[in-house]
Amino acid sequence: MLAGSEFLAIAVILIILVALVLFITEWLPLPVTAMGVAVSFYLIGAVDASTALKSFSSSTAMIIAAMAIIGESVFKTGGAEQIGQLLTKASKNERHLVFVVVLFSGIMSGFLSNTGAAALLIALILGMCATTGMKRSKLMYPVIVGCCFGGGITIVGTTSGPYLKETLEGLNIGQTMSFFEFAPLSLICLVSSAIWLATVGYNLLPDHPYNEDNFDGNSNQKKDYSDVPKWKRVLSLCLMVGTFLGMIFEKQIGVPLHFIAIIGAMIAVGSRCLTVKEAAHSIPISGIIIYAAMVPVATAMTNSGAADLIANGALKVLGSINSPVLILCLIFLIITPLTNFMSNAATIILFTPIALVVAESLGIGPKAILIAVRFAASIAVVTPVAMPANSMAVEPGGYRFMDYVKSGLPLTVICAIESIIYIALFYPLG
Repeated sequence: MLAGSEFLAIAVILIILVALVLFITEWLPLPVTAMGVAVSFYLIGAVDASTALKSFSSSTAMIIAAMAIIGESVFKTGGAEQIGQLLTKASKNERHLVFVVVLFSGIMSGFLSNTGAAALLIALILGMCATTGMKRSKLMYPVIVGCCFGGGITIVGTTSGPYLKETLEGLNIGQTMSFFEFAPLSLICLVSSAIWLATVGYNLLPDHPYNEDNFDGNSNQKKDYSDVPKWKRVLSLCLMVGTFLGMIFEKQIGVPLHFIAIIGAMIAVGSRCLTVKEAAHSIPISGIIIYAAMVPVATAMTNSGAADLIANGALKVLGSINSPVLILCLIFLIITPLTNFMSNAATIILFTPIALVVAESLGIGPKAILIAVRFAASIAVVTPVAMPANSMAVEPGGYRFMDYVKSGLPLTVICAIESIIYIALFYPLG
């Protein structure tokens, strides 16, 4: 007989598996499936009502909405056209632009929140595609890939960095992590991703303009901005740059990221750079729903005991292996698929203590094992629910679930292999 808690844990795992099937087949629209996950967790008692829906009013949701409005103001005033012209001049063709977009978004996310960088660039590229005729479906996914790997350029680029640094220092073995500890491997993954997506991976990206529905039905038409006052164009560009700088210097300013974004959006609408209707129309509702509805997955797994069930199973598998390199391979094999459906930070917090136990029992260097956990949990490009940035690209890119899988799966294998080799070469495993 299974105890009640075990029934709940199994129920949570089954809900996630059913959601995976629905995500892949798209028998239901992605936002409906995502909402179904949150509602199901509440109905079975894995999370309470407030937890199931609290992320809809989270700071991340506010950043996504506000940055979309700022980006739309840049587009409506013609600022995006000017930026697009500069980028297209620097790029010989769409493949070159894909390469530039991956690197540019990666560098931005290294010093800015992944969500903020993605929101800003997605909105900017929407306007650029509308004026250059380039395809959104080819350029939106490179943005999220850059944001995924660029976040590791600095140790504070993601929330997991400071946690891992404190964990290592707490072992009292005289080791720490530098500010640019993750940068070399992050840059390797970033550059290799840019090369892959601009060459072989380019053909795996969907090839359609996505002008249906009412997202932007005229995106394939040349826009005329001659009647837009120049001061509005200058103001919208200043707002974009000012918001970007405000997010970089968030701590010095003392204003949270989402408030900086909201202030910028308020100024954009208040100055008539765009109308209220245009601002509301620019917000990627589907992306926000997918992101917010999937956030409770980590909490449901913890509350139900599903996380412990998976962790104990992983510990049994890892604990029976004697080869340090094979341990690294299994860490990526176990953690990377899971992090594509859970919060990266939650996955790292879940597996860090398990990995340290395995490292101690086998005499593996703890720093090496923590770096492995960090990168295994950060290759999150295979699903639209892996990160907020991934969800944000669904609607403007016109992506389906399998579009992420086709493009992200080979990229995941490439980056996992690079990570394992790098860790084995530059961190003591013994």
